[in-house]
Amino acid sequence: MLFGIMTTNFSNEQHYVTELAKAAQQHQVEVCRFSPLQIDMKTKEIQAEIWDSEQESWVNKTVPLPDFVYDRSFYGLTRETTEITEKVNWLKKQSVFLGYGLPSKWDVYKALKDHPLLQAFLPKTVQIETAEDMWTQLEEHERIVLKPSFGARGTGIYLLERTDAGINVTMTKKTETYKRLFQSKSQLNKWVDRLLQRYSYLCQPYLELATAQNEPFDFRILMQKDKRNQWVEKGRGIRLGQKDHITANIATGGLFLPITAFLQQYRDVLPLAAEQTIHHILRTLPEQVEATFHRLFELGIDLGIDRSGQVWILDINSKPGRKMIELLYPDQYDQLYHSPILYSQYLAHSLLKAGE
Repeated sequence: MLFGIMTTNFSNEQHYVTELAKAAQQHQVEVCRFSPLQIDMKTKEIQAEIWDSEQESWVNKTVPLPDFVYDRSFYGLTRETTEITEKVNWLKKQSVFLGYGLPSKWDVYKALKDHPLLQAFLPKTVQIETAEDMWTQLEEHERIVLKPSFGARGTGIYLLERTDAGINVTMTKKTETYKRLFQSKSQLNKWVDRLLQRYSYLCQPYLELATAQNEPFDFRILMQKDKRNQWVEKGRGIRLGQKDHITANIATGGLFLPITAFLQQYRDVLPLAAEQTIHHILRTLPEQVEATFHRLFELGIDLGIDRSGQVWILDINSKPGRKMIELLYPDQYDQLYHSPILYSQYLAHSLLKAGE
């Protein structure tokens, strides 16, 4: 069996991909890694790199299409139709993908907002297509957050706040916070229009998801399918952001903390009812998302808790990172190298039973 890892950047997750390839040898599975651009649709081959166990290195080699594909490609804030899109869509009809990913945050929200078991935990979200859409939300809420529909890592998130002097816009880039005051409506409209020309944006009311010291925090939970096709929680932790930042994202200066250590410092942020709600969401959300869209292998679920104890579903990521497991559960990290291979073997067995 040939197992392919598809990535848009070979330098991303270098250690994880290499260790996965080594783990695959224990299951008699050969591993290659490739970029979508290396797919040749005419010859049905890929100019890939294959893991050579004797040389202990990746070696260039032309390979047939993989039996299974683990998609770890990241495309930034846009989803324009490109050569990459065409080739990936073609490959999905030739090989079996462990997971088929999720569409935009807007599409996910629309699919879940009326679900009777989940709708109470989804912040009200609207799509911003014009500056006037943004003003409608600002008239309804004193503070709003603009988020890119395809965003990740806290990139491109803005907090807009009404003040006596005008509209204050705050953003975080890396670990720095930047503020800009717009004193006129036309000035802000020009800024919003330029933003919308480049990216698709959503708007939500600002939620008080912070400690009493105004440090933003949320729960990050990693879920994966096991070899029996059951969703299993691999670990959870707290992302604690810097004081006065908009989000707790690690890329903007946040850090991971074990939940026990966090609760020792902030005792009152997790009432019993919130823990029961989190359990309910984790039991319901993965299966519902998968049933609505397509097969998934893993999910990174971000949950927030506001100062009234209300739990909110902040983000659902079908290509989550593993930094939390590496930092907080180092004794379990090795298991993550085997998980994709074990799940692909489940899929192979299922296809064989179905006669495909």
